[in-house]
Amino acid sequence: MFEKITVIDNHEMLLVSQRAVFMFIGFLLLMTFALMSFFLWADFDSLLGRKHLAMKVGQTSISLEELKKIQNVSGIRAKQLSEAAFATDFFETLLLAEGARQNGLDRKPEFQQKISDFAAAGRNDSDDDAVARAAFLIEELAEAERQHLFSQPAAAAGETEKVGQPGTATPRVRLHLKTILLADAASASEVLAQHASGTSFAELNASHSRSLYRGVGGDIGWKSESDLPEGVFAKLLGLAPGVLAEGFSDQAGTHLYLVSARPEEDPAVATRSLREQKLRESRKSRLMRHLIELKNSIDYWINPILQIKCQVTPGQRTADSAENR
Repeated sequence: MFEKITVIDNHEMLLVSQRAVFMFIGFLLLMTFALMSFFLWADFDSLLGRKHLAMKVGQTSISLEELKKIQNVSGIRAKQLSEAAFATDFFETLLLAEGARQNGLDRKPEFQQKISDFAAAGRNDSDDDAVARAAFLIEELAEAERQHLFSQPAAAAGETEKVGQPGTATPRVRLHLKTILLADAASASEVLAQHASGTSFAELNASHSRSLYRGVGGDIGWKSESDLPEGVFAKLLGLAPGVLAEGFSDQAGTHLYLVSARPEEDPAVATRSLREQKLRESRKSRLMRHLIELKNSIDYWINPILQIKCQVTPGQRTADSAENR
C-alpha cells in the first residue's frame, strides 16, 4: 500500500495507493456513523445519574419521588393542585430560593437559626419528615426573596408607577334589585305605564308577575354584573332607586327590574380598596419580571419526562446549556 521514494535534492515522498485512500475515507465515515448513532440513542440521563431527577435549580436537586412527597406534605391546597400545576409552582419556588441565596438571604441570622433548629429537631426523622423539613426551608427562603423584592422602591425595581395616581380598577359594585316577569313586551309596556302613573311596585308584582320571586315581593337580593346578562347591569346602574325599567327578554318573557337600594360606600374605604388592588397588581407584575430574570441567570435542568407530563418548559438557560431554547 505504501512506498517510499527519493526525488530531487534527496527529498523523500510517501506514495499511497488509491485503495488505501478509499479505506481511510470509509473508516472515517464508519466512525462518524457510529458516533451519530451513539449520541442519538444513548440515554445521557442514565449515564449522568439524572434519570430519577425531577429538576435541578442552582444548588438544589429534587428527585421525582421527592417531588411527589413534597406535594403530599404541602397542605390541602397543594394536594388539590394537578401534578402539572404543583410542578410549575415548585419550580418557581426553587428559582426564588436560589435568588435568595444569590442575595445572601440564606446567611442572615434568622434563617441560619431556622436551619439549626430543624437540624436539632430532625435527628430521628424519617425520610418523609426530612423531605418535608427541607421543602419548608426552601419555601421560607423563597418567601424571603419575595419580601426582599417587594421591599425595593419602584425605581430600583425598574418600574415607572407613580404613587398617588388614581387607579383604573373598578371596585365590585352591587345593586339590590326587585323583578317582575311578564309574558311579552306588550304586557311589559302596560305595566311600565301603570308604574309611571303611580301604581306601586308591590301591587304590580302581585297582579301581573309570573316570576318565581313573586311570593317574596319580587325581591331577588343584591346582584352584581356577573349575575345578569351582558349589558343589563350597566343599564340598571343609571337608574335611580324606585324606578322600574325593562331589563331583557328571553324565552321566559320580559324581565323588568327596579333598583331597591344601593350600598352606602365610604369614599375612604373605596380609595383604600383601589390602592390595595393596585399594590397587588404591581407586586404580581414585579414578581413575574423577577422570575424571568432568574430563569435567564440561573443554571437549571428539568427532567424531559417532567417537561412533557407536567408541561414545565425550561427557559433560556439550563445546567447543561446556556442556550436551550
